[in-house]
Amino acid sequence: MLNYLEKVISIIPKTENHSILDIGCGTGVPTLFLAGQFNGSITAIDTDNSALAFFQEKLNASNNQNRIEIRNVNFFDFRAKKNSFDIILAEGFLNVVGFEEGFTKVIEFLKPGGYFIIHDEVKDHEKKMSFITQQNCTLNESLYLDDNIWWNNYYSPLDIDIKKVSNSELLACFKGDISEIEYYKIDPTQFRSVYYLVSKKYC
Repeated sequence: MLNYLEKVISIIPKTENHSILDIGCGTGVPTLFLAGQFNGSITAIDTDNSALAFFQEKLNASNNQNRIEIRNVNFFDFRAKKNSFDIILAEGFLNVVGFEEGFTKVIEFLKPGGYFIIHDEVKDHEKKMSFITQQNCTLNESLYLDDNIWWNNYYSPLDIDIKKVSNSELLACFKGDISEIEYYKIDPTQFRSVYYLVSKKYC
């Protein structure tokens, strides 16, 4: 799915040293991808101990140890100064906490002129776009992903890889993914989603 994330972020300037926040980083796949796309530092937060442990192993084996800080913290307990990040990524976070409540809280941490990358369920798409433009923000891009894209590009390859895992501790990291795959097979239409690229206006 990273190719779709890459499409969405293509308009973000890559010449500066960005301060980046990844909310709900999981095992760090998007985090490490962003590290390869942008200069600067990344704060990656999540509350899943198993996922973060796996992420830490990958980070230790990479050359990004000095650029990425992993923190086990709930977003609503996360402390940072307002207007402190140039880029914020929220993969599936807002559909968990509520789009409007989560958006208004996250946007406080984004610098004016900064970019907020949202990956969310397709439900209430028009309402979400309207809400975004009412928050002193510009909707730069929206990219629709249907259920076939999810299966062909994410769940099918993931399902194959998970079945190859024999280590029980490592397999525990994919417990949530296994549940999602089973749910997908029951009702694929629930997995249609949208990427939004939002920029915060200068006051």
